[in-house]
Order: sequence, then C-alpha cells, then structure tokens
Amino acid sequence: MTIIRTIVISAALFLLTLGVFSQVRTFNFVNYDDNLYVTENPYVRNGLTKKGVLWAFMTAYTGNRQPLTWLSHMLDITLYGFKPAGHHVTNILIHGANTVLLFILLNQMTKSPWRNAFVAALFSLHPIHVETAAWISERKGLLSAFFWFGAMLSYVYYVKRPSVRRYLPVLIFFVASLLSKPIAIMLPVVLLLIDYWPLNRKINKQIFIEKIPLFLLSGVLGLLTYQAQRDWNADDFFNVLPFTSRLANTFISYVMYLYNTLVPLSLSPIYVFSGTVNIAQAVLSGAVVLGISAASIILIKRAPYFFVGWFWYLSVLLPVAGLAQVGYQSMADRYTYLPLIGVFVIIATVIGEGTQSVPGRGVILSIGAAVILLACTYLSIRQTAYWRDDISLFQRASGATQNNFIAAFNLGAAYLNIGNEDEALANYRKAIAIKPAYERPYVGAGLILLHKNRAHEASLYFAKAAALDPGDPAPFYGMGLVSMSSGSREEALVYFRKALSVDPNFGPAKEFIP
Repeated sequence: MTIIRTIVISAALFLLTLGVFSQVRTFNFVNYDDNLYVTENPYVRNGLTKKGVLWAFMTAYTGNRQPLTWLSHMLDITLYGFKPAGHHVTNILIHGANTVLLFILLNQMTKSPWRNAFVAALFSLHPIHVETAAWISERKGLLSAFFWFGAMLSYVYYVKRPSVRRYLPVLIFFVASLLSKPIAIMLPVVLLLIDYWPLNRKINKQIFIEKIPLFLLSGVLGLLTYQAQRDWNADDFFNVLPFTSRLANTFISYVMYLYNTLVPLSLSPIYVFSGTVNIAQAVLSGAVVLGISAASIILIKRAPYFFVGWFWYLSVLLPVAGLAQVGYQSMADRYTYLPLIGVFVIIATVIGEGTQSVPGRGVILSIGAAVILLACTYLSIRQTAYWRDDISLFQRASGATQNNFIAAFNLGAAYLNIGNEDEALANYRKAIAIKPAYERPYVGAGLILLHKNRAHEASLYFAKAAALDPGDPAPFYGMGLVSMSSGSREEALVYFRKALSVDPNFGPAKEFIP
C-alpha cells in the first residue's frame, strides 16, 4: 500500500507540474541569455557533435564550467532544432522529475507522505520558481538540482549500510550536479545537516571524514568557477562594491527572498542593485537573519527540523547571496530553487506539529493546503505568462521593480528587434537616465539616431559609450558609421580598425575593411 501511495502521489505531482506550466509550449526564446546559450551559440547550434562535446568540457563560456548543461542544449537542438517549444518542454519535464525526486527523498527520510507531498508541491508550484522552470537558459539550475537529488538519495541509501560501493553513486551524482551548475558546491554541508536530522546519525569524526572527498570537489569547482567568472569579466562589479555593501546586500537579500516567498506578488526576472545601501534596512535584515539563526540553535533539541531547514536555506544560498557580487543584480529568483526546500520543510513541519491536538485536524490541514497550493498555482500561471516573449518579460521587470536600468535597456532592445524604433529609443534613454554610467544603451540609442539621420546626436552617444567602456568595439563601429554617413571614408576606416583592435572577431567592422 505504501508503494502504491508513493507512486500515485508522485504521478499526481508530475502531472500537476506539467499542467501548470503547459503554456510554455507556445513561448519564444527570450533575448536574455537564450542567445548566448542556444540561438547564437555556434557550438550549440550544430547540435551534438564531437567538436561540440569537446568544447563543452573545455570551455568556461558565460563564466561557468557546465559541460552537462551545454550537452543538454545540444541534444535539444538535435531533437527539436530551433523550435522553442521543445526546449521549453524539456525544462518542464526536468522540473516535474525534480518535484518527484524531492518527494521520494523526503519520504525516504521522514516517512510523512502527505507532509512531504505538500513540500514537493510547494517546490513545484511556488511562483518564485517560475524563472527556473520557464527560462530555457536556466536549464543549468534544473539539471544541477536533478543530480543533486540523485546524490542525496544515494547518500540516504549509503547511510543505511555504509560502504565504498554505496558511496560511489553519491560522488558520481555530485560531480554531475557540479558539472551542470556550480551552485551545488554546498551539498556536503546539507548532507551534514541531514545527518543530524532526520537521519539521526551520531555526530562524530567519521561523518566529517566521509565528506572530505565531497568538500574537495566543492573547493576545486569553486576555484574554477571564480576564475571563470574573472575571465568572463563577470566580477567587474565585485571590484566596485566594498565588502560592507556586499555584506549588507547579502542580509537584505536573505530577508527579501523570504518576503517574496510569503508574498510573491512582485516577482521580477531582474532585480538590480541600486548602488547604495539602506542602512536601516540592512541592520534590520541582519538582525532578522541572526535572530532566526540564534533561535534555531537554541531550539535544536526541541525542533531539529527548524535548525536543519534554516541552515539548509542559509548555506545553499550563500554562494549566490551577494558576498561575491556578480554583475549589477542584487538577487535572482532562480537562486532559491534548492535553498527554499529548507524553508518549505520548516513551514510544513511547524503546521503539522503545531496542530496535533486541534479537533478536525485532518480536514483543516487539507483545506489549508489546498488553499495555499491553489493560490500558488494561480500566481505561477500568471508569472509564467510573462516569459512568453521579450517585451512581456522586460515590461514585467520594469513594472515590478524601481529604477531598473537593465530591464529598460532590454526592453529597448526588444522593441528594436520588432522595428519599433521610437519605443526602443525611449527605453534606451530611460536606462541612461537611471544609470548614466551604464554604457550599453548608448550604442543602441546611437544606432537608432543614426538611422533617423541625426548623425551628430548619434556621435555623442557613441563617444560616451566608448569613454565608459573602451573595451567594447561597438561604439567605435558606430562612430565609423557616423563618419561614413558624412562621406569621411578614411576617418571611418580608422574607427573600424579601432573596433577590430579591441575585438579582432567583431564581424560588422570586418565588412568595411578592404
């Protein structure tokens, strides 16, 4: 009966996931990394090839070493070509599989099937996880989680009768998780947490020794990822923000993720760091995080699930919480995919344990769970719809956040892509007004102005972009076009050669060099 119930609940969870996210079959690729990962990636575009496989394992393209993710995208190209429906469906299938694996994992550890089903359903249906499921470029997070759950299930199996043979699958799945997305580096910490509860292992030197190979793997992948980020120039912002600002943003992010979990009404695909820190908000957030941490330690004997769930959340989120700032973003919903499992376990267990003596407990819990999951379903369906195309996505980001210059720039690019130059120019100028030091919208605005025969204005935008980022060939290319428009061919060639000196592979400039 137990096995049948597990199968029925697993099937229900999987089908529910597919149903809620079924609309993605009609969605497009979005110009938000989908071009880097799929549509404009010369290795991925050719599907699974020997050359592509070698590239996947050798490259640190996009600042991450994630060969299994690249192979996954290549396989999709082989199967579906450039029809986005297939790529989206693959994401949803993996998300559904992850939901089932989480349910089975929790069942193996706690033997509370209905409570575990509720946790798994929250994991599947919560709108904060829409970004991971609906965004093709976040395949890496889905795959990493899939192998993460495989590693945890293997570990639970190993704990029952420890042996080298049973330990090997833990290592294999962990390596696969790391090679999908490096965020998996905190798995050894989570395994130590579940050793305490719910596995109830004796905490001794042996359980730390057996994690040494896992921590070594985490360390190696962490260093490789850091170097890859440096090589990709993704850590430029890391060098701008002082440590105190990054620490403050980390505390604020921890609390904001919890707020967005409890009140998921203003979720955005992009949250930007404003450049200044609200000291009062940072102090209050720090007090909340430290206070809950202290409470979980004090209550560790009475409520071990609270300690484990809370430190699961803190530890798994730590690599992307903001201490090592990457780019202009302050936080991202996709980062919560694995960390929030700890919070969901706390919520479900507190409700379950706290209603033990309540009359009609079963009916009350069933109705309460249904209301929560129905609300999550509605909000997830609504949130998923924003991912249907570029304009919808970046309009949502602009509307859900304040002073979001990244969203304004991307919205401008989206309008330009469909030929609406006026809306594109308006959004580029909005991005510039919000963040004058952000160079990318200047080039877009300059190209539009040049097309409108306003060459002098265009040259000012190109000059500003070149001053802000001398390592970008596009502004020099733009100034070359301005010179060409005025008949100064020799001057134009100087600019085109300058663009190529910055980036010898910059194709647009090559077309003008004899």
